[in-house]
Amino acid sequence: MKLYAETAGLRARQLAGDLLVLAWTAGWLLAGRELYRLVEQLAAPGRAVEAAGTSFAGDVGEIQRTVGRIPVVGGELREPFGRLGGVGRVLADAGATQQQVVHDLALWLGLVVAAVPVVALLVVWLPRRVGWAREATAASGLRGDRADLELFALRAVANRPLRQLRRVSADPAGALRAGDYAGLAALELRSLGLRPFRSGRGAPQEPRARER
Repeated sequence: MKLYAETAGLRARQLAGDLLVLAWTAGWLLAGRELYRLVEQLAAPGRAVEAAGTSFAGDVGEIQRTVGRIPVVGGELREPFGRLGGVGRVLADAGATQQQVVHDLALWLGLVVAAVPVVALLVVWLPRRVGWAREATAASGLRGDRADLELFALRAVANRPLRQLRRVSADPAGALRAGDYAGLAALELRSLGLRPFRSGRGAPQEPRARER
């Protein structure tokens, strides 16, 4: 799989684009993490409530056990203190629930802030990048032979703007009919970021620019 162009200009643009995508992704991931940490700080009151409720329930439980040892009335006094200890446990549960809600909120906000911009960019960038890599890989194995030159020349006439074709030949259709494929094929290969011909395969040299 060919990941980068052979021509310097397109290869530099691809490298710059890939680095920008990496920087964009890293930036939004950091932003999502910082938002998560910021929202997580809202759980501090919940931790305080949980700690206070747990401490209160523990203290009341100790008093309940002490009161229970009082002769005659100890058993009757244990029940009110038991209910009071239940209030502390309710407070502790409420604090724990508040912390869980804040944690879930922080997690989802962080994920959304990080994921939405990154996914939006990848939806646009990745298909084009993968499409170029597949096309360039396929084209790179078809350079040099005359039949392949004809294929690329036909693609150039079908795909390239007329102004680019005119730079190669005053009569692109006539060049095709005459079997003069080299210039048009080179144009199509350059548009893919590939060098026109492989060395050592006996391919014709790229024609000189048309004299004006």
